[in-house]
Amino acid sequence: MKYSAPNHWYWITALGIIVPCLLCAGESTNQPPPVVPSEKTKEVEPSKQELPPPPVTPVRTRIVYKPPLRGAPAVRIDGGSRGSGVSLVCLTVLTPDHTGLTIQEQPSLFWYQSEPADVPLELSVLAKNTIEPMLLLRLPNARAAGIQRLNLAEHNVKLSPGVEYEWVVALVVDPENRSKDVFASGWIERVEPSASLRSQLANATEGSLPSVYAGEGIWLDTLTTLSNLIASQPKDRVLQEERAALLEQVGLTNAAMYLSSKLTDDQDSGKR
Repeated sequence: MKYSAPNHWYWITALGIIVPCLLCAGESTNQPPPVVPSEKTKEVEPSKQELPPPPVTPVRTRIVYKPPLRGAPAVRIDGGSRGSGVSLVCLTVLTPDHTGLTIQEQPSLFWYQSEPADVPLELSVLAKNTIEPMLLLRLPNARAAGIQRLNLAEHNVKLSPGVEYEWVVALVVDPENRSKDVFASGWIERVEPSASLRSQLANATEGSLPSVYAGEGIWLDTLTTLSNLIASQPKDRVLQEERAALLEQVGLTNAAMYLSSKLTDDQDSGKR
């Protein structure tokens, strides 16, 4: 190939233009990202620090029932049936397996009925080793389901200290054949408060009464005072959860599950 001077200077000129351009491009690509001035960073940080801390949810102490040290055998009887007018009904008196204690002369009695029943309901209370009941209450139907309550003061029934009483709730399926009754029963006894209990009650608030009674093994008064709190504060979910947990502690599983499912239903309906 013959040497051409014009071509030689052409390529030198072209390279002189292209190389600086490539160098500029490389320099712009390798430049580090711009640094945010420290003054701007300081302007953002105070705004984050000014946010208030999230509220702390108070934790309540769970009510713990301590059974009295008596070594008594199980005495509670639960009822259930598929009979005519009583379809899949679970009937339970809300007492422990042992005798439930109270310091009240006229306490309240509680029971649980899982489903409405189109039959009469009968409730009786009688002292141990007696035949005639001191209370015999007959209602025309048992269509009320859920947790039921009877205040003995409304029927002028008074318990004597140191006497055990059996109480029975029955669904009368066939009045002509009482062997078909669906019934549940338990035992209660009125006791004198101990010195420890008297001291605690003197300093207790209304909200702490269930825990005080539970710690001393006084079942009926634990359930009564807790139910009174729920009645006065029906929107307090924690109190209702505590009642379900209390029933679970003494083996009243069906009633506890009913209360828990009712809480879930109420919560779901509130979200709609």
